[in-house]
Amino acid sequence: MKKSVIYFILILAVIGGLVAYIISRNKAEEGKTTDTTQVQEGEKPEKVKEDKQVKEKEEVKKPDTGDYSSFSSNKQEVGTFVEDDKFTLKSITDSSKGGYHEFVFNLEGPSEPKVVARYDANANVIKVELFNIEKDNSGIPYQGERSINKDGILRLYRNVSGSQEKSFYDIGLSQSTVFKLDSTSGSEDDTWKVLLYVKYPGEKEIEGNLGSSEFSKDDQSITGVGADKGASINSYAYSTAGGVLKFTFDVSASGDNPIPTVNAKYDGTEKVVLTFDSLKIDRAVKACEGISLPLGMALNTGRNGEKSVYTFYVKDGAEFKLSASLSPNQVILEIK
Repeated sequence: MKKSVIYFILILAVIGGLVAYIISRNKAEEGKTTDTTQVQEGEKPEKVKEDKQVKEKEEVKKPDTGDYSSFSSNKQEVGTFVEDDKFTLKSITDSSKGGYHEFVFNLEGPSEPKVVARYDANANVIKVELFNIEKDNSGIPYQGERSINKDGILRLYRNVSGSQEKSFYDIGLSQSTVFKLDSTSGSEDDTWKVLLYVKYPGEKEIEGNLGSSEFSKDDQSITGVGADKGASINSYAYSTAGGVLKFTFDVSASGDNPIPTVNAKYDGTEKVVLTFDSLKIDRAVKACEGISLPLGMALNTGRNGEKSVYTFYVKDGAEFKLSASLSPNQVILEIK
């Protein structure tokens, strides 16, 4: 009897020890798991915070810290003029490179082409002159343009050339800037890349209207500046495309607005009269007197004091559009 009691007590002790051991082991494992979970949960906010900081850094626009010590606003040129070497302008590409815009003139010819770039303060453009161009395949027509509108670089404009073997392009700017002209051989034989890097000048708002966007027979006007601001007509050019005569005046003035005040209206049924009420200088008025224009039109001019009048003889029922553009600074009359 005593032995069975002793065995029973021993069995209970063993069972009790096992139970205590199991309970203590489970508690230890639970404590370990909790600690691990707390570490992971504690690390998550730090990682989210770091990711947020990285994202914020990516969203902040970095200031331009480029080195423009080799850029300038002075006249620059590349290549050598060789009279018998003729070139084809195959294309013009442009792209943004951070703090500046890159223009690439792709040419084909036997030697490095001569190209000149200079800043014209009156027109607020960089003028690019390409020599000995036998064929221009840029895809931009005379008096046509490619819109850029990037941080103060407005457009690439193809100017009318007084020479059959030159191509002229204007890069319109909101304000003065610096640039760099360079040249390199292309990937194929007899190909060349003329590179023009233009530092972004930044945008600048100009007050005043830029005329009409639609053709009509109604009176049209542009409110600009007058002789007191040095408003002037410096030159003119015209071209036709698609049955439309485009007559362009290159203009200038001091101050923020370079466009002179001008209006256009019908006088009778076959005359469109363009009037500049106040010009300090008009270098086109005498040169345009009595000239014949394409599409069966003609032009007479007159100047009295500060007023210049241009009378376009058109077909009955013709419509017109008076507008202006900046950089190059122009007043444009289109008639169809």
